[in-house]
Amino acid sequence: MYETLEDIQQLQALLDRSIEQAGVFLRASFEMPAHSLSARQLMHLWQGLQTVAFATATKKGEPLVAPIGALLFHGRFYIPTVASALRTRHVLHRPAISFTFYQGNDVAVIVHGEAAVMRSDDAGFAVLEAFQREMSGSSVLEWGEGVFLQIVPRAIYTYARFPDRYLEG
Repeated sequence: MYETLEDIQQLQALLDRSIEQAGVFLRASFEMPAHSLSARQLMHLWQGLQTVAFATATKKGEPLVAPIGALLFHGRFYIPTVASALRTRHVLHRPAISFTFYQGNDVAVIVHGEAAVMRSDDAGFAVLEAFQREMSGSSVLEWGEGVFLQIVPRAIYTYARFPDRYLEG
């Protein structure tokens, strides 16, 4: 785990705000907060590259969803991809995104927010690229003009059928 105490506290604050702002139906169906994951539980669940259903929007406002890997590093989510990918072009023009990670009916993580494109000359790119290489054995730099989509979440909703099965760290 690479997260600092401050990373954990910021993620926990966002998770808590998300629960407070969730609608009645979502709170009931996700059994919030009893079945919500803490920041520490989420970080332990999210080891390495996890496949998510990642959604962007076209210029006509049509949603496009595709599976892609996502990293959790220092309490933030990142999507490794390339500059020429359609999803990257969407984010450059319309940064609103959503993604969902789930394991059957046992675990779900839903993130809504915006994404920004991180290029190889941006601060923090090299450290993130090294983390990606460590976690997955590959690098965005091997795929052409590799970039990361840095997710700035406005809400993160989590659900665990059996939350006590997830370590706190």
